Amino acid sequence: MSAEMKPIPLTLIVAATPSNAIGRNSSLPWRLSKEMAYFARMTKGEASALQQGTNAVIMGRKSWEGIPAKFRPLPERVNVVVSRQEGFDLGDAPRTHLASSLSSAVSLLRDLPPADSGSSASVGRTFLIGGAQLYNAALQEVATPAQSSSSAPYSVDRVLLTRLFTEYPDCDTFLHDFAADAGVDGKRAWRQASHGELRDWAGWDVPEGRQVEQDKMVKGEEKLVEYEFQMWVRQ
Repeated sequence: MSAEMKPIPLTLIVAATPSNAIGRNSSLPWRLSKEMAYFARMTKGEASALQQGTNAVIMGRKSWEGIPAKFRPLPERVNVVVSRQEGFDLGDAPRTHLASSLSSAVSLLRDLPPADSGSSASVGRTFLIGGAQLYNAALQEVATPAQSSSSAPYSVDRVLLTRLFTEYPDCDTFLHDFAADAGVDGKRAWRQASHGELRDWAGWDVPEGRQVEQDKMVKGEEKLVEYEFQMWVRQ
């Protein structure tokens, strides 16, 4: 495979509870302002991370629709929406593209001219931001490497996991327990990177250790949520 056609590294970024719950009724069950700021800063990228080009975010149709209209598309990033609905209407959203599958979304980004990315360079890092169906399909590529296509345009090499230590028992959407997957050699397919590795990859001083924040989704009472910013990488 030529250098130009090597699989594009795909980073999953997701927040999950101890039971790997990630959603309820097609939306987040919590609202954590500092965690949302982390997501925005990480997916936009940092000049100090030596990135080239505007970063891209790939999401499913329900995730796109779950973003309030006034915040769509996510600014300072190329947005790609995956939908099997042919001709799904994205309106006049700038820097936003429609794809029929995860593979076609990555291929689209590979072929995107610099002018369309809003940058003088090609697309930088590529993030998968939801929903569960796309997350789990991408993780399955790692869990069953023998069944994966060697011609896939992407390689899932990193998961930025905000691990909540607070449970939300009424969730209905779950992330595959990727940390337990075995690789080709029978060993664990993933390892949790050190915080220093996360900081170096991000290019900024990511908060370390357990964070505590009030869930603003809960009205009339205090609900403090503990979480930690983690990075998992392919072994």
